[in-house]
Amino acid sequence: MTTTASDQLIDEIADELYRARRDTYTIDYISPRLPDHDLEAAYRISSIVAARREAELGVKRVGRKVGLTNPLVQQRVGVFEPDYGIIHDDMVFPSGVRLPQSKFNFLRIEAEVAFALSHDILDADLEVIKNSIDYVTPAFEVVDFRFPGNVGAIVDTIADNAGCGGLVLGEEKHVYGETDLTTIEMVITTADGTEITRGVGSNVLDDPINAVKWLAETAIRQGEPLRAGELLLSGSIGYIEPWPADVECIAAITGLGRVTATLDSTI
Repeated sequence: MTTTASDQLIDEIADELYRARRDTYTIDYISPRLPDHDLEAAYRISSIVAARREAELGVKRVGRKVGLTNPLVQQRVGVFEPDYGIIHDDMVFPSGVRLPQSKFNFLRIEAEVAFALSHDILDADLEVIKNSIDYVTPAFEVVDFRFPGNVGAIVDTIADNAGCGGLVLGEEKHVYGETDLTTIEMVITTADGTEITRGVGSNVLDDPINAVKWLAETAIRQGEPLRAGELLLSGSIGYIEPWPADVECIAAITGLGRVTATLDSTI
């Protein structure tokens, strides 16, 4: 990938996104200011924001997420290729957490399979990847954007850390391979039984492990290979929906267990 965007423009946009994320407000879409489909510039912006969070807030990278792996989600938002973002340690929450609504703009909920790595992935061969997985678990991705309304163009979502505001880890850890991830069924409900969304594992690039493979290939190509200990989000199994406030939400995935969280409007 190459970019024709100036360093000054990239730095300016990165500063705007960093401040909007830190102080919880929205800015105009950045895509009109970038050359058409300039993925390199968008990833550079995201990287600058992540590095600034690490330098100024003292956070550490603990994982990465793949987004837009579900064709149903791609069709809904009008973006037709995967992207990825960075997960820092202040973005990881345990099942049962109460998330403060005041820290997000327009929080959305999605459920997916999270992979934890036991080894570095320096070769994107599928068998190497499978042997590098410590465990899998259900997870919510905490989805939030610094833009009003929908996700915008692909460069908007990439620059904004692929919309990743965090993840909530499931209650169980399972050995990779003991459950067929292509046939798992996921459903998100509220505690009173209202269904939010559902889906099957094959919605994620035919198999969630393919999302990890895409991420491994991309990370190696960019000189930032996946490392032991990282948590990887593989992409939404169902639709991405608005997160209802003040009610516990539960995602159950067959064979993997469940994850719960509540968006609290009082904090």
